Amino acid sequence: MKGKIWKIPLIVFVALLPMAVSPSLASAKPVYHDVEPDVYHEAGTYEIHDFLVLNQGNGELIMCEGEVHYNVQLVLDNARGAHWHWCGSHNLRGVGLTTGAKYQVVSTETRHYNTRDDGFPYEWTFINTSPLISQGEVTNMIFTIRNQVTINANGEITVSFSEINIVFRG
Repeated sequence: MKGKIWKIPLIVFVALLPMAVSPSLASAKPVYHDVEPDVYHEAGTYEIHDFLVLNQGNGELIMCEGEVHYNVQLVLDNARGAHWHWCGSHNLRGVGLTTGAKYQVVSTETRHYNTRDDGFPYEWTFINTSPLISQGEVTNMIFTIRNQVTINANGEITVSFSEINIVFRG
């Protein structure tokens, strides 16, 4: 599958990409069977052009292009559970609009979502790591986001955290 992604901020892109590239899975309605689980799977590649990324280490905008790869799976089991897994990566190359430095942006993202159609228990996990690597003396950046929410069968939150870590080097 090939397509074009519009110019949008990186964080919005990362958050919305699963639903944008996989609307059929995002809108899937549970259909439960007594025997085998239903498994829905989709994978693809999109080309990105004229995509702006901000190097927060020096405030420079980078004009990037490259490819986004994704793999999505939804399993609807016979116990009325839904299990969604998203795995994506992108490999972008770019040029700094201020310094002219060449950059490489290689990112990985994983999302898990487990729930029952009648409510709890519920689990959601999101991990994104995006290194921004430059040639020469320009500052490099590693950006990591980790989120998790777990709610037990009684509707009580047992795990809830959100971490954002940005490291600058160079």
